[in-house]
Amino acid sequence: MVNESDYTRMLAEWPHEPGRLSARLVRDEAGIVRIQVRVELGILQMELTGRPDGRPPIYEGLGSPGGANDPPVLRREDCRALQHEAAMYAYRVLVCSSLELHDRVVADSVRNLGVMDFIMACASAPEDREAARQLRVQLLVFRIRAQAARIPADRRVPDARALLEQGIEEVKQALKEADRSGDLERTPEVRLLRSMIDVLVPKLPSSQRHEMEMRLKAALEVENYELAAILSHELRQLF
Repeated sequence: MVNESDYTRMLAEWPHEPGRLSARLVRDEAGIVRIQVRVELGILQMELTGRPDGRPPIYEGLGSPGGANDPPVLRREDCRALQHEAAMYAYRVLVCSSLELHDRVVADSVRNLGVMDFIMACASAPEDREAARQLRVQLLVFRIRAQAARIPADRRVPDARALLEQGIEEVKQALKEADRSGDLERTPEVRLLRSMIDVLVPKLPSSQRHEMEMRLKAALEVENYELAAILSHELRQLF
């Protein structure tokens, strides 16, 4: 238990910075690691695993619809409780992302995606199913970003590009299911994942890119489709 003088000292040594998410990992005397977040009115502490507030999780207690012969029907209050719990996990996802704890981000995102699928399958009210479909898009983006970020550096370019391209298609499908089927390439979620590809994949000088594009055009004009396929593949890999 931290006494008042120790807590006052902790606040003084770790000042709040407006507009910045400031978090750290701490280990107690028993060796248990927890997350601390500096907020305006003090320090928020979360468990690193399990439910962030340390209480028994609701979702895991209910089970999942995929493994039950007679899945439960979720009432409005059930859905609200699950959404509130998912919000705690989502906040930990945000904090862990800032700490580059990518495995934790993936685990919590996958867990919350399971919650949304559960609500979509079992909620009695269409409003709850629709809310879950909307939230699922953001959860997918967090999961995909963390999966790409945790790929080892020596494999990052090819593996991360393939993962992000696959993830973009998954996000597009989720957007369609959430009735956001306009220009999917211009949605914030897809543009964010495209920007990660731009960061991860090295660029050739513009003159070299132009040369490759001209060679591709020439190959198509003379119907050399084998060469065109090779050049097109190289351009996709490099750009």
